[in-house]
Amino acid sequence: MLGAEVTFDVAIPKVIWGWLVSTNMWAKSIATGSFMLALIATRTYQDNRAFFKVSGVFLGLIFIALTLLVTILDLHHMFRFWHIFFYPHFTSAVTLGAWVVSGFVIVLILAFWALISQNEKLWNRLFIPGLVLGFFSTIYTAGIMGEATAREVWVFPAEMIAMLLSAAIAGSSAFLAIDGLMGGLIKEDIKKHLSYILMISSALYGAMFIGEILFAKMHSEFAHHVIRELLTGEIAIYFWIGFALTFIVPVVLTGVATQTRKYIYSLYGALSALAGLWFIKHAWLLAPQTLPLS
Repeated sequence: MLGAEVTFDVAIPKVIWGWLVSTNMWAKSIATGSFMLALIATRTYQDNRAFFKVSGVFLGLIFIALTLLVTILDLHHMFRFWHIFFYPHFTSAVTLGAWVVSGFVIVLILAFWALISQNEKLWNRLFIPGLVLGFFSTIYTAGIMGEATAREVWVFPAEMIAMLLSAAIAGSSAFLAIDGLMGGLIKEDIKKHLSYILMISSALYGAMFIGEILFAKMHSEFAHHVIRELLTGEIAIYFWIGFALTFIVPVVLTGVATQTRKYIYSLYGALSALAGLWFIKHAWLLAPQTLPLS
């Protein structure tokens, strides 16, 4: 037919970004959130400086290694990954992310050396580069999602804020979990501050999802269908588990902990948040991919 335009108005036959990408974002939140928080805490809480140095470095190394592992496994041509360093295209968020994360890994290795050699000068010099590279390592995935322009709900500014809040949730939860499981290694006032960080970041992140639920229909028909898929579709189970474990349970339990000064509740809230964060990220990643692009 003259003037006709062929479109592919069908659902993608399979999910392109699946659990490996969800695990990438989850592990990266723990790695960057815990290390950046450790850098700040070692300057703020001198009495528990050793706790934050050791925990922050090992959490950073372990979970950035997991991030890189699932990234490599998700690549369709994993043995060509070196091309991104020798033939880079810096207009791509993927390329920028690879370089930034590589820099973050170097900082973590230097931090590990500073830890085992007890080199305080080196540790202090890593403060600014650690925060800068940790920040950009946290948000670069938001740039990748923002480049997927057909997925209207993945908007870079909102995704950037969401990933920073994820890092705050993951970092504070990781430290509260280690402290609780090890029988209490940090002072009560520090537990209270970490509980507040978890409570506030969980509440703000949850508020972002509530805003999407309430106003998606006003944004576009596509966004409305994505939210409907989240709430009542096949992936709703992931969303509601994630919503409860990441937002409701931690806010309630950390609130109880700070009021009663029984920080065993913060431990439970932290473990809930760490588990729920994977589910909520997985649901948000899958939902837009279930709909046709045209």
